[in-house]
This record gives sequence, C-alpha cells and structure tokens, in this order.
Amino acid sequence: MKWALVFAVLAFWLSAIPSSAQDLKLREEAIRLLERANAVSSPPNLPNLERVDTFRAFDDAGVREGSFSRVVIQGIGRREEYTLADFHLVNVWTQKQVAVSGSKGILPAELVNVLRISPIWLVRFDAEDIIHAISDRSVNGQAARCIEFDTVKGQHTDNNELCVDAHSGTLLLERLAGELVENSDFFPFAGASMPGKITYSRGGVQKIEITQTMTVLADSEANVLAPPPGSNMHRICTTFRRALGVAMPQPKPGTGGRNDDIVVRAMVGYDGRVYDLTVQSSEREDLNPEALNIAKQWTFTPSMCEGHPDAHEVDITLHFQGR
Repeated sequence: MKWALVFAVLAFWLSAIPSSAQDLKLREEAIRLLERANAVSSPPNLPNLERVDTFRAFDDAGVREGSFSRVVIQGIGRREEYTLADFHLVNVWTQKQVAVSGSKGILPAELVNVLRISPIWLVRFDAEDIIHAISDRSVNGQAARCIEFDTVKGQHTDNNELCVDAHSGTLLLERLAGELVENSDFFPFAGASMPGKITYSRGGVQKIEITQTMTVLADSEANVLAPPPGSNMHRICTTFRRALGVAMPQPKPGTGGRNDDIVVRAMVGYDGRVYDLTVQSSEREDLNPEALNIAKQWTFTPSMCEGHPDAHEVDITLHFQGR
C-alpha cells in the first residue's frame, strides 16, 4: 500500500497486473471505492486558503497540545507555523527563498505525523495488496463499506482494512501496518469533503487527536507572507541531490521469531554525519535506545544544493531481525 498527503499530490499508480489469486471483480470494486474516496476529498481547484490543525499528543508523560497552520496564496507563496510545547517554528516560502524563524533542529515526531495524516491521508492499492473481502458495517455510527486486504512485502504480511462512507464515499477508517487513522466530522471545502476530526493510534493506543479547519482567503491577504521579524533567509534549491548513505550499519540479528522496524529521523550535516536524532516510528519501543545508538554511526555524503553541500533531513530505517 502506497500513501500520500492530499495537496502534496504525489502520484501512486495502480498495478497493471493484479494478483492471479484474487477475485478480479472484487479487486475492481475495491479500487472503485477507493478511487471515489480519493476524488471526494481532493479539491479540483485550490483557492487561497488558511488551514489550522490543533492537536493533542498522548504519551507516557501525559498530554501535550500543539498546532500547525498553513496559509497558501496561490502562485505567490505559503506561510507555515508549527507549535508543540517549547517548540515553535515559522517558515514563510516565496518563489525564490524561505524565511525561517524560531526553534532550530528537526520537527518533533508528533508534528511530522500530524503533517502526514492531515488534511487527509489518501491511499491507493498497488501490486503488494491482495484484496480478500468487502463487507458492510457501521464505523462510528456511519454506514460503511470496508475493504479487507493484505499487503505483502517479502516475507512480511500486514493485515489491513479501509472503510468508506456508504453514502458520501469519504474515507472513514484506515488500518494500515499497525496504524489506525479515523476521520470524522467532514465539512465542505473547495468542492471537496474534508475531515474536521482525525484520530491516530498505533499498536492499539491513541497517540494523536486533531481538530481541523480550512478557510478561503482573499487575494488582499497576501501580506501574511511577510518574513517574520529577525528571520533567517535561505535560498530555495533549483538543483538538489539528496544525501547518499556511505556507512549504514544494522542491528545484529537475534534468534527470536520477531522482525521489527524502527525509523529514526535525523539531520545530515555538511560533514556527512547525523545530528538531532529522534525516533519517528517504532514497532518495539524497548529497542529505541539501541536504534538511536546504531543510527548515530551512519554516515552520508551530504545533500547538494546548487552544487554545494547542504544540511538535510533523512529517515534511517533499522531492521531488527529475530529480536
């Protein structure tokens, strides 16, 4: 299963040859339901807009409140503001530069997840997905059609489910690779239907609850793109090459029966070493300290902006086999 944030418009196309083990009519119906869900929540033409996500993040330390806002003036630029506890960052993008003000370092993992699943997490089937059944049931009081399917990656299989509203076609529930996203309180915006509430759980535990609003702005409000006082100006790369791994050690395999992945996000500096490491997602939180220690040993050739070394974020996936 491949996924993408709406508005970022990343194209993931359907497989040309479905698995021969599947009922083709069942697969066609599943594809039709999901294509309709994507279309219903994809505005055909975006106006100038302001989107505000306020959220609560839940962990062992308690509840933390945060927010993300994005103002877009079409053809001119956008303003993004990120807040979580002591972290506060403002980026103002125009066609040639970005003004940066506030906290340094990489975004907290909770904010990254908010950006990943909002304004709505849209998905498509591909060749790794095997459709098993489509059933009718109730999801949070709404009549829904639910697609049960497996995603097979090598020797690993995830049991997944997608549920769409039986009447409006909106995507109500996404259970993918141990993650659960539930969308509700849909509202109309720019010819589409968007969720006003999004909840995110992992491993059966709720992690994030988002309340979302979207508003159309007038052209006269382009002054919101003025750089914040004291901001640092950075050029936008017209030619870019991502950081390339040089040394990428993995955990030593064990003798157990589990295989788990932990994703560490980090900044690769001009010297190719990693800084500001944080665990982005983990299937085994008890292994997080080991994952961070191993990730610190990774080295890269730095990313390049206009032919010059540049600091840039990377995702480091640690595969724990038999642990």
